[in-house]
Amino acid sequence: MFGLIKKLLSRKKQKPLTERDLNGRNHVGYPTMQLSGEIDKLIKPQFKAIKPIIKIYKDTLFFKWGPSVINDKLSDDQLAKLSGRNLQMVYLLLFRDMLRHIAGLVELKDQPANWPDLFAQKVLDNCQMLNDADDTDIAKKQALFASAQRYSIDTPIDDKHPENTEIPDWTVPLAELIMLPSDMIYKCHQPLLTAIKQRKKRR
Repeated sequence: MFGLIKKLLSRKKQKPLTERDLNGRNHVGYPTMQLSGEIDKLIKPQFKAIKPIIKIYKDTLFFKWGPSVINDKLSDDQLAKLSGRNLQMVYLLLFRDMLRHIAGLVELKDQPANWPDLFAQKVLDNCQMLNDADDTDIAKKQALFASAQRYSIDTPIDDKHPENTEIPDWTVPLAELIMLPSDMIYKCHQPLLTAIKQRKKRR
């Protein structure tokens, strides 16, 4: 068990980390912290108006639901093989989709219509996400990032029987990058984004 990211990155004295803990820290914790940090750097100068929205989405997906699902679904062997770059890409694609969905609900001064894509591109570049020469998934990730598709979240999740929820096809390539079942991608993204959109519409 690699537990919570904060525990893994803590410098306080504690019991020695297990191999699973170390893999969680190296393949999940550190890549997530880098991605989160680069997003935070971009918020300050240009996107203060949506800082609360970004914080809700990022804190929930990156630091709660995402690590919990990975810990629950990946075996020790899978976690050891998990690519931190792939995890960053999946998080960034979902984050960009959230920005695309809320773009029509927020007002940002002096920003072009495609500001969600420009934001994501800057994060991608700053993390050097596609720069590893030995990355065998670069072509797949380039294609996913180049897509202008806004992910469909219209299918509600059946809370009583979640296994009956029809999962959209867009989740499949993202799930494959990080070895998760595709329904887990949808069940993290859909309710969180739906709640954010409803909150913005009420204001």
